[in-house]
Amino acid sequence: MDRVLNYLKDETQPDNRQEAKKLNLECAKYVLIDGELYKMSYVRPLTKCLRPEEAQEVMKVVPKGECGTHARSRSLVMRILRQRFLWPDIHKVAQSFVEKCPRCQYYADMQKQPAGYLKLINSSWPFAVWGLDCLGPMPTTIRSYKWILVAIDYFTKWIEDKPLARPTAENVGNFLWANIVCRYGVSMVIITDNSTLFANQQVHDFCGKHQINLKYASVWHPHTNRQAETANKNILNILKKRLDGVKTLWPDERPGTLWAYNTTPSEVTQESPFSLSFGMDAIIPVELEHFSSRIEVTANSDPEDLQNWMNDNDNSRQVDLDLLEQKRQLAALKRLEHKRRVERYFNRKVNPRDFIQGDLVLKRRLLAGNNLGVPKLEPN
Repeated sequence: MDRVLNYLKDETQPDNRQEAKKLNLECAKYVLIDGELYKMSYVRPLTKCLRPEEAQEVMKVVPKGECGTHARSRSLVMRILRQRFLWPDIHKVAQSFVEKCPRCQYYADMQKQPAGYLKLINSSWPFAVWGLDCLGPMPTTIRSYKWILVAIDYFTKWIEDKPLARPTAENVGNFLWANIVCRYGVSMVIITDNSTLFANQQVHDFCGKHQINLKYASVWHPHTNRQAETANKNILNILKKRLDGVKTLWPDERPGTLWAYNTTPSEVTQESPFSLSFGMDAIIPVELEHFSSRIEVTANSDPEDLQNWMNDNDNSRQVDLDLLEQKRQLAALKRLEHKRRVERYFNRKVNPRDFIQGDLVLKRRLLAGNNLGVPKLEPN
């Protein structure tokens, strides 16, 4: 700006011919009135050009003064231009000023866009990675059951659960031993949330004793354990539809709910958790009532024909077990492709925000209770 002012006052030009021509074209937009520099603009006929120290004073008064609104940088620039003020790099200065304004930061809207890209969690083989969560509180039953401890296998989506009267670390350890280790072997990884039910010394010692890698979902990223949350949602939805009026009978409906989920094919893999675990589809009661094709073969057979059918069925069953590995590999490929589509959709909404050690950040206010929000006139 000093070059323009000196040119208009004394016609001082640089020695370089090209620079002089460039300065001449630039100064055509400016005019000098009573020793003050003005620029011709589209917003107003003449806009006064300010020096850096004058610009700082205007920046303090316009957004924070009596008519200030603590607007964002673009609105702030438009407001200053309409007041007929201008200086070099006005957009950059306004952006820096808004970012450093304490009130603008304390009362800023919370960003709902994810800050990081989605990372997939894959399981290599059945019953190697389990997600663990607690569902409840449920309506209290006669046996004082109020909670459901839920575990889901990341590969087959097989669900195991157990009703509890009290969610304690001892009950979690007993569930892991009786329902997971004794039935499906020692798992490789168990993923849980950071609640005191799972984040305690007793559960940690149990996993350390059996060499199980215990991982906790981040407090700020609870969807890390989304598989267990999805299992809770599915069980809860099925229980709601199976129960009629007496909600306290949910423990009686729980085994049927679990069996219904484990024998239902997935939309992604077209295979049920039962078939991925045992190599064949389960026989459900309706097949016995109405004689499905595989039941009708044995219903009216002679003892000799039945024995021949059993021998053929044993051979067919052995073939199914040999092909089970291929079925699992195909299901894993379908699920991986589905996860990649979800990843691409999720990453389109990501607004990356990276922090390094030493950066000053503001912590979001967290209030107790699900229905309690931040008061109207309080910072976010």
